[in-house]
Amino acid sequence: MMVRKTVFQIRTKEDARYLASEIREHGYSFYYYVPLMGVSGGIMTIECPDGRRRCTLFSTGSGWQNQEGQAISDIVDYIWKERKLINAELKHPESEWFMKFQRVH
Repeated sequence: MMVRKTVFQIRTKEDARYLASEIREHGYSFYYYVPLMGVSGGIMTIECPDGRRRCTLFSTGSGWQNQEGQAISDIVDYIWKERKLINAELKHPESEWFMKFQRVH
């Protein structure tokens, strides 16, 4: 039997729920690249300190950053809405998320 690995992608709201629970439960700071933010793009970071339900979104670009962050009342909806950019990060082979969320079939 051959083991096949696939890259996790957000295709359903349930996938968004799974990623949100991983961020919350493991205290990950999930970050992804946003190409049209600022002059040369930026990084968005989703954090849920201490496994809290309420999460914060931070943005950083070349020469600037949003220190205060923005509260995300529903992380699942946010991930679902931003899935195109988040999926790009999840499937990028040099991203730490590429290996972390691979699925074995």
